[in-house]
Amino acid sequence: MGLTIRDAQAADAPAIALLLGQLGYPTEPSAVERRLERLRILGDRIVVADLEGHAVGLAHLQVAPALERDRPAAKVGALVVDDSYQGRGIGRALVQTMEDEARLRGCELLFLTTAARRKDAHHFYVSVGLEETGKRFAKELNVEQDAQ
Repeated sequence: MGLTIRDAQAADAPAIALLLGQLGYPTEPSAVERRLERLRILGDRIVVADLEGHAVGLAHLQVAPALERDRPAAKVGALVVDDSYQGRGIGRALVQTMEDEARLRGCELLFLTTAARRKDAHHFYVSVGLEETGKRFAKELNVEQDAQ
């Protein structure tokens, strides 16, 4: 199949922008490029699933200390496989890469959040060993408006 999981590069920004759009977060390649650099500085790991020279999947790992645990926790901040490449084991390989990285960093928990409407993704998460543990509540903050 020629699948390689590798660290994302600035040159991947257009493909990552398309993948984020499929996930429901439309953005521009220039914004992705800036975010990749900022997240790397913070110590996050962003990988792409490269299939014969094309980035067809993406995963993002954030590791942080936790007040309620002695060891850090790892959050999968984004996980997506291009719609036309799903069902080929690519998502499973991305999750395994994130789990391996979390273990290397001494994490005792790997978690992610997902939209309630993404039922197909929920089945996938269970199939790779994750379990549903609760609900997420969120509020969008308008930073520009709040600063006025």
